Amino acid sequence: MSAGHRSRTLQAVGVLVLLVGIGSAGLVIRFGPAPVPATPTNGDWQDSSLSLTDSKSAMRNIELYGGKVEVLMVRLLDWVQRPEALALLIISGAAVIALGCFGIARHLPPQL
Repeated sequence: MSAGHRSRTLQAVGVLVLLVGIGSAGLVIRFGPAPVPATPTNGDWQDSSLSLTDSKSAMRNIELYGGKVEVLMVRLLDWVQRPEALALLIISGAAVIALGCFGIARHLPPQL
Protein backbone atom coordinates (compact mmCIF):
# COMPACT_ATOMS: atom_id res chain seq x y z
CA MET A 1 0.00 0.00 0.00
CA SER A 2 1.50 3.32 -1.05
CA ALA A 3 1.79 6.36 1.21
CA GLY A 4 -0.63 8.31 -0.98
CA HIS A 5 -3.26 5.58 -0.66
CA ARG A 6 -2.77 5.42 3.12
CA SER A 7 -3.08 9.21 3.33
CA ARG A 8 -6.35 9.23 1.38
CA THR A 9 -7.67 6.36 3.49
CA LEU A 10 -6.85 8.18 6.74
CA GLN A 11 -8.50 11.35 5.46
CA ALA A 12 -11.62 9.39 4.51
CA VAL A 13 -11.68 7.77 7.96
CA GLY A 14 -11.35 11.22 9.56
CA VAL A 15 -14.26 12.59 7.56
CA LEU A 16 -16.36 9.50 8.33
CA VAL A 17 -15.65 9.74 12.07
CA LEU A 18 -16.57 13.43 12.03
CA LEU A 19 -19.84 12.79 10.19
CA VAL A 20 -20.80 9.89 12.47
CA GLY A 21 -20.00 12.01 15.53
CA ILE A 22 -22.13 14.91 14.35
CA GLY A 23 -24.98 12.55 13.44
CA SER A 24 -24.79 10.77 16.79
CA ALA A 25 -24.78 14.05 18.69
CA GLY A 26 -27.83 15.18 16.74
CA LEU A 27 -29.63 11.94 17.60
CA VAL A 28 -28.75 12.33 21.28
CA ILE A 29 -30.17 15.85 21.35
CA ARG A 30 -33.27 14.89 19.35
CA PHE A 31 -34.14 11.68 21.19
CA GLY A 32 -32.45 12.34 24.54
CA PRO A 33 -34.41 12.26 27.79
CA ALA A 34 -37.03 14.96 28.08
CA PRO A 35 -36.98 17.30 31.08
CA VAL A 36 -38.84 15.90 34.06
CA PRO A 37 -42.08 17.79 34.75
CA ALA A 38 -42.25 19.66 38.03
CA THR A 39 -45.01 17.64 39.68
CA PRO A 40 -44.93 16.58 43.30
CA THR A 41 -44.47 12.88 43.88
CA ASN A 42 -46.44 10.95 46.50
CA GLY A 43 -48.01 14.11 47.90
CA ASP A 44 -44.55 15.31 48.93
CA TRP A 45 -43.59 18.96 48.89
CA GLN A 46 -40.47 18.13 46.86
CA ASP A 47 -40.64 17.61 43.13
CA SER A 48 -38.29 15.72 40.85
CA SER A 49 -37.27 18.76 38.83
CA LEU A 50 -34.75 19.93 41.42
CA SER A 51 -31.28 18.51 41.25
CA LEU A 52 -29.01 17.98 44.21
CA THR A 53 -27.05 21.12 43.33
CA ASP A 54 -30.17 23.31 43.65
CA SER A 55 -30.27 22.97 47.43
CA LYS A 56 -27.78 25.08 49.37
CA SER A 57 -28.03 22.91 52.47
CA ALA A 58 -27.41 19.73 50.49
CA MET A 59 -24.37 21.27 48.81
CA ARG A 60 -23.10 22.48 52.19
CA ASN A 61 -23.41 18.95 53.61
CA ILE A 62 -21.62 17.49 50.60
CA GLU A 63 -18.81 20.02 51.02
CA LEU A 64 -18.64 19.40 54.75
CA TYR A 65 -18.41 15.61 54.47
CA GLY A 66 -16.69 15.21 51.11
CA GLY A 67 -14.78 18.39 50.49
CA LYS A 68 -14.52 20.64 47.46
CA VAL A 69 -13.64 17.75 45.15
CA GLU A 70 -16.89 15.97 45.90
CA VAL A 71 -18.86 19.16 45.26
CA LEU A 72 -17.10 19.44 41.90
CA MET A 73 -17.88 15.79 41.10
CA VAL A 74 -21.57 16.21 41.99
CA ARG A 75 -21.84 19.27 39.74
CA LEU A 76 -19.99 17.50 36.94
CA LEU A 77 -22.27 14.46 37.21
CA ASP A 78 -25.32 16.72 37.14
CA TRP A 79 -23.98 18.44 34.00
CA VAL A 80 -23.08 15.20 32.18
CA GLN A 81 -26.60 13.82 32.61
CA ARG A 82 -27.99 16.51 30.30
CA PRO A 83 -28.34 15.53 26.60
CA GLU A 84 -26.61 18.71 25.43
CA ALA A 85 -23.53 17.86 27.47
CA LEU A 86 -23.42 14.30 26.12
CA ALA A 87 -23.73 15.65 22.57
CA LEU A 88 -20.88 18.07 23.24
CA LEU A 89 -18.69 15.23 24.52
CA ILE A 90 -19.50 13.09 21.46
CA ILE A 91 -18.67 15.90 19.03
CA SER A 92 -15.46 16.74 20.91
CA GLY A 93 -14.30 13.12 20.87
CA ALA A 94 -15.08 12.75 17.16
CA ALA A 95 -13.23 16.00 16.40
CA VAL A 96 -10.13 14.86 18.30
CA ILE A 97 -10.09 11.49 16.50
CA ALA A 98 -10.67 13.14 13.11
CA LEU A 99 -7.92 15.70 13.71
CA GLY A 100 -5.59 12.85 14.66
CA CYS A 101 -6.37 11.06 11.39
CA PHE A 102 -5.84 14.27 9.39
CA GLY A 103 -2.57 15.00 11.19
CA ILE A 104 -1.18 11.51 10.62
CA ALA A 105 -2.24 11.61 6.96
CA ARG A 106 -0.50 14.94 6.52
CA HIS A 107 2.80 13.71 7.98
CA LEU A 108 3.05 10.52 5.97
CA PRO A 109 6.07 10.50 3.67
CA PRO A 110 5.32 11.48 0.08
CA GLN A 111 4.98 8.77 -2.56
CA LEU A 112 8.26 7.97 -4.30
